[in-house]
Amino acid sequence: MPALRHLQLTTVLRTLGVRPVPPAPARAVVPARASGSGDAGAGEPAPARPGAHADLVARAVAAGAPRPAAARLAEAVAALPARERAQVERPLAPARGSDVLRLGTAAARQTDGTTCGSAVLAMLAAAGDPTLAYWLVTGRRVAGHEPDELRGVADAPGPAGRFGALQEALKRRSNARAVLGLLPWPAALGTPPWGAARVARFPGVAYRSVLVDDSRPSEVTRVLMRAGRALDRGVPVPLYTGGDLSGGPASAIPRHVVLLTARTAEGFAVYEPSSGRVHDVPSADLVVPHGPLDALGRWSHVAWALLPVRG
Repeated sequence: MPALRHLQLTTVLRTLGVRPVPPAPARAVVPARASGSGDAGAGEPAPARPGAHADLVARAVAAGAPRPAAARLAEAVAALPARERAQVERPLAPARGSDVLRLGTAAARQTDGTTCGSAVLAMLAAAGDPTLAYWLVTGRRVAGHEPDELRGVADAPGPAGRFGALQEALKRRSNARAVLGLLPWPAALGTPPWGAARVARFPGVAYRSVLVDDSRPSEVTRVLMRAGRALDRGVPVPLYTGGDLSGGPASAIPRHVVLLTARTAEGFAVYEPSSGRVHDVPSADLVVPHGPLDALGRWSHVAWALLPVRG
Protein backbone atom coordinates (compact mmCIF):
# COMPACT_ATOMS: atom_id res chain seq x y z
CA MET A 1 0.00 0.00 0.00
CA PRO A 2 1.41 3.44 -0.92
CA ALA A 3 2.06 6.18 1.63
CA LEU A 4 -1.19 7.70 2.88
CA ARG A 5 -0.73 10.99 1.02
CA HIS A 6 -0.53 9.10 -2.28
CA LEU A 7 -3.55 6.89 -1.57
CA GLN A 8 -6.30 6.59 -4.20
CA LEU A 9 -9.80 5.17 -4.05
CA THR A 10 -8.86 2.48 -6.56
CA THR A 11 -6.01 1.30 -4.30
CA VAL A 12 -8.44 0.93 -1.40
CA LEU A 13 -10.97 -0.95 -3.55
CA ARG A 14 -8.25 -3.22 -4.89
CA THR A 15 -7.05 -3.97 -1.34
CA LEU A 16 -10.63 -4.83 -0.37
CA GLY A 17 -10.70 -7.45 -3.10
CA VAL A 18 -12.31 -5.77 -6.08
CA ARG A 19 -11.24 -7.81 -9.06
CA PRO A 20 -8.35 -6.38 -11.12
CA VAL A 21 -7.84 -6.84 -14.85
CA PRO A 22 -10.05 -9.66 -16.19
CA PRO A 23 -8.37 -12.41 -18.19
CA ALA A 24 -7.91 -11.74 -21.88
CA PRO A 25 -10.61 -13.16 -24.17
CA ALA A 26 -9.90 -16.62 -25.50
CA ARG A 27 -10.11 -15.24 -29.02
CA ALA A 28 -8.75 -11.92 -30.20
CA VAL A 29 -11.16 -9.08 -30.78
CA VAL A 30 -11.35 -8.48 -34.53
CA PRO A 31 -13.74 -5.63 -35.38
CA ALA A 32 -14.05 -3.70 -38.60
CA ARG A 33 -10.80 -1.71 -38.62
CA ALA A 34 -11.02 2.07 -38.65
CA SER A 35 -9.30 4.03 -41.39
CA GLY A 36 -5.70 5.09 -40.87
CA SER A 37 -4.50 8.50 -39.81
CA GLY A 38 -3.30 11.32 -41.99
CA ASP A 39 -4.80 14.31 -43.74
CA ALA A 40 -5.18 15.27 -47.38
CA GLY A 41 -5.18 19.01 -46.64
CA ALA A 42 -7.95 21.58 -46.76
CA GLY A 43 -9.65 23.06 -49.79
CA GLU A 44 -11.86 21.79 -52.56
CA PRO A 45 -12.57 18.09 -53.00
CA ALA A 46 -9.41 16.20 -53.87
CA PRO A 47 -9.20 12.77 -55.46
CA ALA A 48 -10.35 10.17 -52.96
CA ARG A 49 -7.87 7.72 -51.53
CA PRO A 50 -7.78 4.46 -53.49
CA GLY A 51 -10.39 2.17 -51.98
CA ALA A 52 -11.82 4.94 -49.77
CA HIS A 53 -15.37 4.48 -51.11
CA ALA A 54 -15.42 0.74 -50.44
CA ASP A 55 -13.74 1.21 -47.05
CA LEU A 56 -16.33 3.76 -45.94
CA VAL A 57 -19.20 1.55 -47.12
CA ALA A 58 -17.78 -1.43 -45.23
CA ARG A 59 -17.29 0.57 -42.04
CA ALA A 60 -20.79 2.04 -42.18
CA VAL A 61 -22.32 -1.42 -42.72
CA ALA A 62 -20.28 -2.81 -39.82
CA ALA A 63 -21.68 0.01 -37.67
CA GLY A 64 -25.25 -0.97 -38.53
CA ALA A 65 -26.15 0.99 -41.67
CA PRO A 66 -28.02 -0.79 -44.48
CA ARG A 67 -25.84 -1.07 -47.56
CA PRO A 68 -27.87 1.45 -49.64
CA ALA A 69 -27.52 4.04 -46.86
CA ALA A 70 -23.81 3.26 -46.58
CA ALA A 71 -23.40 3.79 -50.33
CA ARG A 72 -25.22 7.14 -50.10
CA LEU A 73 -22.89 8.14 -47.28
CA ALA A 74 -19.79 7.27 -49.30
CA GLU A 75 -21.00 9.33 -52.26
CA ALA A 76 -21.76 12.30 -50.01
CA VAL A 77 -18.40 12.11 -48.25
CA ALA A 78 -16.55 11.93 -51.58
CA ALA A 79 -18.06 15.31 -52.50
CA LEU A 80 -16.84 17.07 -49.35
CA PRO A 81 -13.81 19.35 -49.21
CA ALA A 82 -10.70 17.37 -48.34
CA ARG A 83 -10.49 18.65 -44.76
CA GLU A 84 -14.06 17.69 -43.91
CA ARG A 85 -13.76 14.40 -45.76
CA ALA A 86 -10.73 13.48 -43.65
CA GLN A 87 -12.62 14.39 -40.47
CA VAL A 88 -15.42 11.98 -41.39
CA GLU A 89 -13.11 9.20 -42.52
CA ARG A 90 -10.61 9.54 -39.66
CA PRO A 91 -12.15 11.53 -36.80
CA LEU A 92 -9.40 10.60 -34.32
CA ALA A 93 -6.57 11.85 -36.56
CA PRO A 94 -5.65 15.55 -36.31
CA ALA A 95 -4.99 17.45 -39.52
CA ARG A 96 -1.40 17.57 -40.72
CA GLY A 97 0.59 20.08 -38.68
CA SER A 98 -1.92 20.17 -35.81
CA ASP A 99 -2.55 18.21 -32.62
CA VAL A 100 -6.19 19.32 -32.25
CA LEU A 101 -9.11 17.11 -33.29
CA ARG A 102 -11.68 19.16 -35.18
CA LEU A 103 -15.24 18.66 -36.38
CA GLY A 104 -15.58 21.16 -39.18
CA THR A 105 -13.96 24.28 -37.74
CA ALA A 106 -14.74 23.42 -34.09
CA ALA A 107 -12.26 21.77 -31.75
CA ALA A 108 -13.60 18.49 -30.32
CA ARG A 109 -13.79 19.72 -26.72
CA GLN A 110 -16.02 18.77 -23.80
CA THR A 111 -18.74 21.32 -23.09
CA ASP A 112 -18.24 21.57 -19.32
CA GLY A 113 -16.40 20.00 -16.40
CA THR A 114 -18.74 17.00 -16.25
CA THR A 115 -18.81 15.88 -19.89
CA CYS A 116 -15.28 14.55 -20.43
CA GLY A 117 -16.66 11.02 -20.47
CA SER A 118 -19.46 12.00 -22.83
CA ALA A 119 -17.00 13.68 -25.22
CA VAL A 120 -14.86 10.54 -25.23
CA LEU A 121 -17.90 8.32 -25.84
CA ALA A 122 -18.96 10.60 -28.71
CA MET A 123 -15.56 10.48 -30.42
CA LEU A 124 -15.32 6.73 -29.85
CA ALA A 125 -18.69 6.20 -31.53
CA ALA A 126 -17.81 8.57 -34.38
CA ALA A 127 -14.56 6.69 -34.99
CA GLY A 128 -16.52 3.48 -35.46
CA ASP A 129 -19.57 4.87 -37.28
CA PRO A 130 -18.92 7.24 -40.21
CA THR A 131 -22.61 8.16 -40.41
CA LEU A 132 -22.30 9.71 -36.94
CA ALA A 133 -19.04 11.43 -37.87
CA TYR A 134 -20.73 12.79 -41.02
CA TRP A 135 -23.53 14.34 -38.93
CA LEU A 136 -21.06 15.88 -36.48
CA VAL A 137 -19.02 17.44 -39.28
CA THR A 138 -21.77 18.51 -41.69
CA GLY A 139 -25.04 18.50 -39.74
CA ARG A 140 -26.61 16.21 -42.35
CA ARG A 141 -28.17 12.83 -41.62
CA VAL A 142 -27.93 9.90 -44.01
CA ALA A 143 -31.30 8.80 -45.37
CA GLY A 144 -32.13 5.26 -44.35
CA HIS A 145 -30.00 5.07 -41.21
CA GLU A 146 -29.81 6.84 -37.86
CA PRO A 147 -26.98 6.00 -35.44
CA ASP A 148 -28.17 4.94 -31.99
CA GLU A 149 -26.50 8.00 -30.44
CA LEU A 150 -28.72 10.36 -32.45
CA ARG A 151 -32.04 8.98 -31.25
CA GLY A 152 -33.85 11.92 -29.70
CA VAL A 153 -31.01 14.35 -30.45
CA ALA A 154 -32.19 17.51 -32.19
CA ASP A 155 -30.10 19.09 -34.90
CA ALA A 156 -28.06 22.07 -33.71
CA PRO A 157 -26.36 24.88 -35.62
CA GLY A 158 -22.65 24.40 -36.12
CA PRO A 159 -20.39 21.47 -35.25
CA ALA A 160 -19.72 22.75 -31.72
CA GLY A 161 -23.46 22.83 -31.04
CA ARG A 162 -23.92 19.33 -32.44
CA PHE A 163 -21.00 17.94 -30.43
CA GLY A 164 -22.43 19.56 -27.30
CA ALA A 165 -25.92 18.16 -27.92
CA LEU A 166 -24.47 14.69 -28.43
CA GLN A 167 -22.45 14.95 -25.21
CA GLU A 168 -25.56 15.84 -23.21
CA ALA A 169 -27.52 12.95 -24.73
CA LEU A 170 -24.76 10.45 -23.99
CA LYS A 171 -24.40 11.74 -20.44
CA ARG A 172 -28.10 11.16 -19.79
CA ARG A 173 -27.90 7.62 -21.15
CA SER A 174 -24.70 6.62 -19.36
CA ASN A 175 -25.97 7.98 -16.03
CA ALA A 176 -29.46 6.48 -16.21
CA ARG A 177 -29.89 3.63 -13.70
CA ALA A 178 -26.18 3.79 -12.87
CA VAL A 179 -26.76 3.59 -9.10
CA LEU A 180 -27.59 -0.03 -8.19
CA GLY A 181 -29.24 -0.40 -11.59
CA LEU A 182 -32.16 1.72 -10.38
CA LEU A 183 -31.30 5.37 -9.83
CA PRO A 184 -29.54 7.96 -11.99
CA TRP A 185 -25.93 8.88 -11.27
CA PRO A 186 -25.64 12.51 -10.04
CA ALA A 187 -25.02 14.72 -13.07
CA ALA A 188 -22.49 16.84 -11.17
CA LEU A 189 -20.24 13.77 -10.81
CA GLY A 190 -19.81 13.19 -14.52
CA THR A 191 -19.99 9.68 -15.97
CA PRO A 192 -19.32 6.51 -13.92
CA PRO A 193 -17.07 3.91 -15.61
CA TRP A 194 -19.73 1.19 -15.58
CA GLY A 195 -22.27 3.55 -17.15
CA ALA A 196 -19.76 4.55 -19.82
CA ALA A 197 -19.04 0.88 -20.58
CA ARG A 198 -22.75 0.21 -21.06
CA VAL A 199 -23.11 3.06 -23.58
CA ALA A 200 -19.73 2.80 -25.35
CA ARG A 201 -20.11 1.69 -28.98
CA PHE A 202 -17.60 0.49 -31.54
CA PRO A 203 -18.28 -2.20 -34.18
CA GLY A 204 -17.51 -5.77 -33.19
CA VAL A 205 -16.86 -5.20 -29.49
CA ALA A 206 -18.47 -4.48 -26.16
CA TYR A 207 -16.66 -2.68 -23.35
CA ARG A 208 -16.04 -3.79 -19.78
CA SER A 209 -15.11 -1.35 -17.01
CA VAL A 210 -11.97 -2.43 -15.17
CA LEU A 211 -10.57 -0.88 -12.00
CA VAL A 212 -6.85 -0.03 -12.21
CA ASP A 213 -4.57 0.33 -9.18
CA ASP A 214 -1.39 2.01 -10.43
CA SER A 215 0.36 1.40 -7.12
CA ARG A 216 0.81 -2.04 -8.70
CA PRO A 217 2.80 -1.35 -11.91
CA SER A 218 2.29 -4.90 -13.17
CA GLU A 219 -1.47 -4.33 -13.13
CA VAL A 220 -1.18 -1.17 -15.22
CA THR A 221 1.16 -2.96 -17.61
CA ARG A 222 -1.44 -5.69 -18.16
CA VAL A 223 -4.11 -3.08 -18.85
CA LEU A 224 -1.88 -1.30 -21.36
CA MET A 225 -0.99 -4.58 -23.07
CA ARG A 226 -4.69 -5.30 -23.52
CA ALA A 227 -5.26 -1.75 -24.74
CA GLY A 228 -2.36 -2.02 -27.17
CA ARG A 229 -3.72 -5.21 -28.70
CA ALA A 230 -7.08 -3.51 -29.16
CA LEU A 231 -5.47 -0.48 -30.79
CA ASP A 232 -3.55 -2.76 -33.16
CA ARG A 233 -6.98 -3.86 -34.41
CA GLY A 234 -8.25 -0.30 -34.70
CA VAL A 235 -10.29 -0.26 -31.47
CA PRO A 236 -9.86 2.86 -29.25
CA VAL A 237 -9.73 2.46 -25.46
CA PRO A 238 -11.09 4.96 -22.87
CA LEU A 239 -9.15 5.54 -19.64
CA TYR A 240 -10.24 7.25 -16.43
CA THR A 241 -7.62 9.35 -14.66
CA GLY A 242 -7.37 11.02 -11.26
CA GLY A 243 -5.12 12.11 -8.43
CA ASP A 244 -4.45 11.00 -4.86
CA LEU A 245 -4.79 12.26 -1.29
CA SER A 246 -1.88 14.64 -1.75
CA GLY A 247 -4.37 16.85 -3.61
CA GLY A 248 -7.18 16.33 -1.09
CA PRO A 249 -9.92 13.70 -0.78
CA ALA A 250 -11.77 14.93 -3.88
CA SER A 251 -8.66 14.23 -5.97
CA ALA A 252 -8.32 10.60 -4.89
CA ILE A 253 -11.17 9.36 -7.08
CA PRO A 254 -11.46 8.99 -10.88
CA ARG A 255 -11.83 12.58 -12.14
CA HIS A 256 -11.34 12.67 -15.90
CA VAL A 257 -11.69 10.54 -19.03
CA VAL A 258 -9.32 10.35 -22.02
CA LEU A 259 -9.15 8.09 -25.07
CA LEU A 260 -6.24 6.00 -26.30
CA THR A 261 -6.47 6.39 -30.08
CA ALA A 262 -3.34 4.70 -31.47
CA ARG A 263 0.01 3.18 -30.62
CA THR A 264 3.13 5.30 -31.01
CA ALA A 265 6.81 4.39 -31.08
CA GLU A 266 7.12 4.77 -27.29
CA GLY A 267 3.56 4.46 -26.07
CA PHE A 268 0.18 5.84 -27.05
CA ALA A 269 -1.62 8.72 -28.75
CA VAL A 270 -4.16 10.08 -26.26
CA TYR A 271 -7.17 12.30 -27.02
CA GLU A 272 -7.75 14.68 -24.08
CA PRO A 273 -11.23 16.25 -24.33
CA SER A 274 -10.81 19.41 -22.22
CA SER A 275 -8.33 20.72 -24.81
CA GLY A 276 -9.39 18.64 -27.81
CA ARG A 277 -5.73 17.74 -28.34
CA VAL A 278 -4.02 14.44 -29.09
CA HIS A 279 -0.84 13.88 -27.07
CA ASP A 280 1.93 11.32 -27.42
CA VAL A 281 2.55 9.66 -24.05
CA PRO A 282 5.31 7.13 -23.28
CA SER A 283 3.97 3.94 -21.72
CA ALA A 284 6.35 4.41 -18.80
CA ASP A 285 4.57 7.64 -17.80
CA LEU A 286 1.31 5.72 -17.48
CA VAL A 287 2.74 2.74 -15.63
CA VAL A 288 4.61 4.77 -12.97
CA PRO A 289 3.10 8.22 -12.22
CA HIS A 290 5.51 11.16 -12.48
CA GLY A 291 3.08 13.98 -11.68
CA PRO A 292 0.28 15.70 -13.61
CA LEU A 293 0.22 15.14 -17.38
CA ASP A 294 -1.52 17.30 -19.98
CA ALA A 295 -2.57 14.10 -21.74
CA LEU A 296 -4.43 12.97 -18.61
CA GLY A 297 -6.17 16.32 -18.10
CA ARG A 298 -3.48 17.42 -15.62
CA TRP A 299 -4.08 14.35 -13.46
CA SER A 300 -1.34 11.88 -12.59
CA HIS A 301 -2.88 8.43 -12.18
CA VAL A 302 -4.66 5.91 -14.41
CA ALA A 303 -7.66 4.85 -12.30
CA TRP A 304 -10.03 2.84 -14.51
CA ALA A 305 -10.18 1.47 -18.05
CA LEU A 306 -12.87 0.43 -20.49
CA LEU A 307 -11.44 -2.65 -22.16
CA PRO A 308 -13.02 -4.09 -25.31
CA VAL A 309 -14.23 -7.67 -25.40
CA ARG A 310 -15.94 -9.53 -28.20
CA GLY A 311 -19.44 -8.17 -28.68
